[in-house]
Amino acid sequence: MNDEVKSAARVLDVLELFAASVGALGVSDVARKLGIPKSSTQGLLTTLASRGYLGRQDSAYFLPAERRDGGWVGGLRARLLGLAEPILQRVARESGESAFLGVLVGNEIQYLAKAVSKHEVRYDASLSQMRPVYCTSTGLVILAYLDREAANAILKRTKLIKVTPNTVTDRATIDRMLERARQVGFSEVRNANLLGASGVAAPVFGPSGEVFAALSIGAPTTRYAKAREQLAEIVVEKAATLSRLFLVRKEAEKSKERAA
Repeated sequence: MNDEVKSAARVLDVLELFAASVGALGVSDVARKLGIPKSSTQGLLTTLASRGYLGRQDSAYFLPAERRDGGWVGGLRARLLGLAEPILQRVARESGESAFLGVLVGNEIQYLAKAVSKHEVRYDASLSQMRPVYCTSTGLVILAYLDREAANAILKRTKLIKVTPNTVTDRATIDRMLERARQVGFSEVRNANLLGASGVAAPVFGPSGEVFAALSIGAPTTRYAKAREQLAEIVVEKAATLSRLFLVRKEAEKSKERAA
């Protein structure tokens, strides 16, 4: 790979790393995660910050909200969507319920893609509507696998209000729910964001090893209660598959870049 191509690839790697990270990152963090020298990392971060692509606070760097929320860093997200589509279809087929791929946007959750159940009575959700992070299975499982400091910061910024009578708003209880999700590998909610609807979600990890999204199944509560163990097994298995595919795709691209 010639120097110009290598430099371009590193810039994209840095931007994609920040797109997949919630909190700020220091020079050492970026160098370690990407496996590049600290001196090169410092130069890249300084240049990107001076051009406005990254923000800077003291010695740490971050992706500005206007760039993150606008979805302008399309590399990782585009790859994820391409890999997720057949998996979503498989999840919907095996579970008989609706499957969703969701990500954290600021303090809220947005679904990026879905495969809707063929049942006449089913759970469906808009891809454009933002959802609370604290009372959705997708939001809770992403919080559970985020850096704990970043997760705490999000919950502190979020007004915890009752969306339904079943919505949990007590921080201590939410913290216990997050710990439970870390232990079992998934999070579930029942009637917490919408009466009559329940769901279960598992984390999807990006190439850097950090949680990047979540795969979830949503269903009418009556059917969910009867099949919750099976639904949890399906979503955990398929989320792990998507994480592996995500990593393999990234490694394959890096191999091509090195060979160029």
